Amino acid sequence: MPGSAVCSRLRERECVVGVPGKGGSTLNSTTCDSGQLSAAVLLLERAVGAGFIPGYATAVHLNGKQILSHHGGSRVPGDPESPVDADTPFLIASLTKPIVCAGALLLAADGAFALHQPVRAFIPEFRDGRKDEVRLFHLFTHTSGLYDQLPRSKELRAAHAPIEQFVREVCRTDLLFAPGTRVSYQSMGILLIGEIVERVSGMQLREYLQTRLFAPLRMTNTVLGMPNGGMERAAHSLDAPFARDSNDVGDDWNTAYWRNFGAPWGGLHSTAADLGVFLSHTLGQTPGPLSPAVRKAMVADQTALLPLLSRSDTAVNRWGLGWALGLESFGTFVSRSTFGHRGATGSLFWADPDTRLSCVLLTNQPRVWRESPPEFADLPARYSNTVAAGIQ
Repeated sequence: MPGSAVCSRLRERECVVGVPGKGGSTLNSTTCDSGQLSAAVLLLERAVGAGFIPGYATAVHLNGKQILSHHGGSRVPGDPESPVDADTPFLIASLTKPIVCAGALLLAADGAFALHQPVRAFIPEFRDGRKDEVRLFHLFTHTSGLYDQLPRSKELRAAHAPIEQFVREVCRTDLLFAPGTRVSYQSMGILLIGEIVERVSGMQLREYLQTRLFAPLRMTNTVLGMPNGGMERAAHSLDAPFARDSNDVGDDWNTAYWRNFGAPWGGLHSTAADLGVFLSHTLGQTPGPLSPAVRKAMVADQTALLPLLSRSDTAVNRWGLGWALGLESFGTFVSRSTFGHRGATGSLFWADPDTRLSCVLLTNQPRVWRESPPEFADLPARYSNTVAAGIQ
């Protein structure tokens, strides 16, 4: 396996993790198969060797302990002299969403707001028509009726519009459906969560997240917006193959404008190690700022509480507060309670409360999600399966 001696930590002793019992005793032990984890990494190395994935980083944790850390390929596509290392920050796209939601829920825990309150109580210009019915809960669960990407998204980004202009555009754009009646993925709902955090806290969102989340968790390589060292340090992403009629934009991700923009729905830079820490904390395995009550609410099936959703939505499009539940990309061998998210830049993370296993995969190849070569079709799910199958 290329680079395994330098990059991989797969020693058998790291794959035996005690489960603490009462009084600090060990009730049992959960083991993982280091050969199985090596096979998982080999899937990624093959994708790099074939020229499909330029670069990647991955981390796997079990019971709060890191059992796998590996990286490979190039930070800059086509440049073999720019190797990915353990501290290379990737643009993680929509993996940003549950992290922003976690930060916002710290304010709810402080008593700053309740999720049943209307959005217009905090953003008065968000009003008229069905917008008056949108609650904060709808923003966290993708049931608001807001667009995912604005109809004018391409125009706004081409003009390098500031984030304030996106907020104004959301406030004057009609909803797609009545709040609480459908599940429809909505990046613009996360934009409004970020706006509410700023108005309530009096801090810029990137400063707030750094203070309330990243510093307490020692996520030293995570930042909303351009990371320290700029594009000379960050992984560069390939363009995304969005359909022509899509409002999504996937060809400006390496520009200074977009990297600095700090989109609450997709602008975080982070590393596999940092995101592994966040997942372990969300599972309650490591200390940090999120209380047990907040963590429990975030990963619970919140969309099951909405009586107007269709049976299809409640069965398939399940959401916690910011977390997707049971996505196909998490693989077949995780429990139904597994939570996580995927990102358009080619990123994925998930955690299984039943096995206390978590997995992070960061790449700079958006085509892992669509239009991939047949030999690498569904690669994130295949990688997840191989990792999950290694837990014994």
